[in-house]
Amino acid sequence: QSEIIKQNLLSYLEAYILPDTKYEIDYFWSGIMGVGQQKSPIVKQVDEHIYCGVRLGGMGVAIGSLVGKELSDSI
Repeated sequence: QSEIIKQNLLSYLEAYILPDTKYEIDYFWSGIMGVGQQKSPIVKQVDEHIYCGVRLGGMGVAIGSLVGKELSDSI
């Protein structure tokens, strides 16, 4: 996790989203978004027993199950 980004997000939350409101945060999570020149994800076999489904461009929730299905069909 990036402490700088975390603190900026908390400041924004307190100033604009929940001003003068008591709140509690249960969990923090961070990750790396895979983006590229093309908008379509990469779904391919990269080695004999290795497949990848990457570069969902922030749309993992929306298209992750489709990419998973394509990967399972490839295997």
